[in-house]
Amino acid sequence: MSPKRDYMTIGEVVRQLKPRFPDLSISKVRYYEEEHLIKPERTAGGYRKFSKEDVRRLELALRLQKDKYMPLNVIKQNLDMMDMGQVTPEIKQISSTNNQVDLDSEDNGPVLAEKAVDIIGISPEAVKMLENFGIIQPFKTAEGKCYSSADIQLMTIAREMAKYGIEPRHLRMYSSLVEKESALFHQIMYPMLRQKSEDKDRRIREVLEKLSEFSGQMKALLLKKKLQDYMQATS
Repeated sequence: MSPKRDYMTIGEVVRQLKPRFPDLSISKVRYYEEEHLIKPERTAGGYRKFSKEDVRRLELALRLQKDKYMPLNVIKQNLDMMDMGQVTPEIKQISSTNNQVDLDSEDNGPVLAEKAVDIIGISPEAVKMLENFGIIQPFKTAEGKCYSSADIQLMTIAREMAKYGIEPRHLRMYSSLVEKESALFHQIMYPMLRQKSEDKDRRIREVLEKLSEFSGQMKALLLKKKLQDYMQATS
């Protein structure tokens, strides 16, 4: 009988955190390592070994990016200060938001609408508008009206964007873009969907994860270019 491992592989880490961070991928974890946000040890064969502390550090980095919209260099500064015993207010807030962690987790199943709206701190009117514009889709259970983990995250982002004057009606452009993009991805994946092989589902997931990752990078860079053009034109 082989001894029990006291570490996780990179694939195991991604599977554990992915319910709370749907866009997480192995390549993204590797990128975080390249940027020195995490520093997992290696086995004799060169494979990454993630301790509990490594996973906790990665989760903090992901949450600082997702909830606080921090760039990676600022996240690294926060984590480095934590290593020196100086816990920043942002990390304190992230570490103490247990209710939000529960909402983000798909392990707990659907979240009742009343609980979600109360904990997120978004107005019922805003939620209704998000529903009307097709950003979120509630569904009925025996307990009542509920939202999925993805809808919870969308409401949280909408709440933060509202602080900058972006209303639910403005978010329709994202919904329209996703519809066009998903149609394109389906067209690309169609030949693979028709194949009959044991690992078809795994290969489809891998390709979709890659396409989603590249799509996110493409949109982020194009937006950055446009904003730079705007800044130069107004300076």
